[in-house]
Amino acid sequence: MSKHKISAVKAAEILGVTRQTIYQYYGSSNLTRETVNNILTKFNVTENEVFALSMEKPKIEAKPLHLSADPNDYDNDGSRFEELPDGTLRMRVPVIPFKAYAGYLRGYQDNEFYEDLNYISIDVFKQHKGHYLAFEVKGDSMTTLDPNHFRESIFDGSIAIGRELSKHQWRYKLHTHNYDAWVVVHKTEGILIKKIIHHDVENGYITIHSLNPDKKNYPDQVLFLDDVEQIFNIVQVVNKRQY
Repeated sequence: MSKHKISAVKAAEILGVTRQTIYQYYGSSNLTRETVNNILTKFNVTENEVFALSMEKPKIEAKPLHLSADPNDYDNDGSRFEELPDGTLRMRVPVIPFKAYAGYLRGYQDNEFYEDLNYISIDVFKQHKGHYLAFEVKGDSMTTLDPNHFRESIFDGSIAIGRELSKHQWRYKLHTHNYDAWVVVHKTEGILIKKIIHHDVENGYITIHSLNPDKKNYPDQVLFLDDVEQIFNIVQVVNKRQY
């Protein structure tokens, strides 16, 4: 990348991989032969050049769990952004841990509730407006082995990052076909992570669905929107190995 003066985004495009994979190459001490050959072919470099910089890596004795942006860099809704060298942005999002779910139902409108939370950072290509929160996933209601829906599974311990839909948007048909999963904050049922398979605008209710095929424990439910506090569409899921 240094030799060709290109960004990680461009390198990923040339190699046919994701930007996250490029960053994983940096931290790897054992690249596969297929990966090395791909780099040699696409960039016309020698094997010595591929590994030269890896020999000069500083010793790392601590690995940050959360990469923080500038704490003073707020946009008008409280999200935090940091510009990266390749032109992308890093957005900080507060994480609601599972153990805080009950407290969230009582305190989500109080700024003090968020003060001691951890943050997770995701890379984005523009400053997104709106209210974003990340929720720790608990349980297996959104997991399935069905090959047609397996990619939609959200596993226990993952972090689901959601963008809140304001209540005035509930008066119109939710774009359920655009999102695989939603977070629904219900006054009595708690914080639910489900698919929304039906939205009856006229009668003010939604039908939620679990991917888990065990319908005895995970039946479809009808929730009236008068009993719902918040709805988030899930825009990204971060698995355990990614943070």
